Amino acid sequence: MICYKERLIWVKHLIIMILILQPFAAMSGENRMISINREKYETFSKGLQYELLFRNLGKQVFSELKNNPPGSMTADSLDLLSKMEHHNTKVMDPVRQQFNVDSSIGCKDKIFAKTVTISLKMMPNLGSRYLEGSAERFVHQLKGIQASSPSGFEEEMNYMVEHEKALYGYLFHLNQGELLRAHLVLKEFVLEHDIH
Repeated sequence: MICYKERLIWVKHLIIMILILQPFAAMSGENRMISINREKYETFSKGLQYELLFRNLGKQVFSELKNNPPGSMTADSLDLLSKMEHHNTKVMDPVRQQFNVDSSIGCKDKIFAKTVTISLKMMPNLGSRYLEGSAERFVHQLKGIQASSPSGFEEEMNYMVEHEKALYGYLFHLNQGELLRAHLVLKEFVLEHDIH
């Protein structure tokens, strides 16, 4: 009887341990085991969602403007920007999947992208200056996301930040009227990261 009660207590403890450890097992990736607490997991996951919002925006805007570049933007530069956004998807998707971030482009994303596209078409100079300011701020925000990243994602986090720095560099030189320098920033980034 005593032996039976002891076994019952052990079984209860085992069930409680399984229930407690289950969410952490779900957080671990196939190739990289991640041992982080729930709060850090959620903070990083929200950061990835925020990063994805802007990547989805770039993906839609640059591919739509490619055929009819506004202001001093060129089709070649917009083509490189589109390639960078698609490469970002390849680099970042495995991380997003491990942290349950939905990569699909939703209705709000499409409306946001359409608004930015129309602004760039109607007021190209003002629109590109606005994008430059946004990109500059976003570099700092991405560094914050990078700092909150668990270990094992250094390569992806580096790419994430460097990608936005290249976009900011392009917009900065574009708004200074340095069109060749602006295009060169993108070309160098694409060559460095072997983007096709």
